[in-house]
Amino acid sequence: MASGFVFTTFLLAAGLVQAASQTEAPDTEVGTFQSGSCRIRYIAAGEGEPLILLHGWMSEASNWGPGTRAKPVIKAPAGFRVIAPDLRGHGESDKPHDDAAYGAEVAQDVIRLMEHLELKRVHIAGYSMGAYVAGKVVDLAPDRVISVTYGGSSPVLSHRAVKGFADAESFSRAVASGQLGQYLLDTMPAGRTQPSLEVANQWAERNFANQDVKALAAAGRTLNELEVSADRMRSLSVPTLFIYGAAESKYVLDRIAEAREVMPKAEVVEIPGANHITTLRSPKFSSSLVEFLQRHKQGQPTTQR
Repeated sequence: MASGFVFTTFLLAAGLVQAASQTEAPDTEVGTFQSGSCRIRYIAAGEGEPLILLHGWMSEASNWGPGTRAKPVIKAPAGFRVIAPDLRGHGESDKPHDDAAYGAEVAQDVIRLMEHLELKRVHIAGYSMGAYVAGKVVDLAPDRVISVTYGGSSPVLSHRAVKGFADAESFSRAVASGQLGQYLLDTMPAGRTQPSLEVANQWAERNFANQDVKALAAAGRTLNELEVSADRMRSLSVPTLFIYGAAESKYVLDRIAEAREVMPKAEVVEIPGANHITTLRSPKFSSSLVEFLQRHKQGQPTTQR
């Protein structure tokens, strides 16, 4: 996780809303379920094979569409039912402050969501931290995953689990010290004109106003616990797609390259000139994902009824 990751998280916008093959505006449904000690909220729309979308750190389910947390709007590619949870610590889901509530428990939430909705098998697409979670779901329940898409990141391979995540560690320290404005300055992407600390403090106050920063810090501190074994991932045959921008940070590009070596049969879409923000906004992200999903449709019931 390279410097600038958290700063750019504030700017991430919807991905699937640009897909040309979307259905036209069925009402977005909102539901909740109990996952262990946490209540998890999710939004859903569309009809067909289930596609679970997993957002990034400091993001939330509503960011997959043009709506808001209070009034989420999400659309589905034709022939799919899209389900997007607020991962624990985010959005309208519960926000424990204990590190033990995160890590692999976040992936278990996705599996419990499948149980709650009586879904036997699903497609999964995760962006950034959502890709880490997606990798752990594949590790825990590969027979329940029809296909997986890793956007802007890769699974957390065990040989690199102790590296990186510097932004998450810095954020945790900033939360403890109350210096979130300085933290935003420290993680601002290279080449951007830095504002004064006073302005950065105003940004922090505004951007974190609807967030529980202690919960976000706990989620960030435990990202390494989403690690998966390279041998395990190499042994699985789940259809896999990587979508990322050619202008991603070196850290992200190196991690994706490592994952591709482990999963040589994975499909790859590199978006020229795109970075961590613009990859998700790019129409090519949407169209590539939808085309991949269409090729891997099961064409059969996916519920456990």
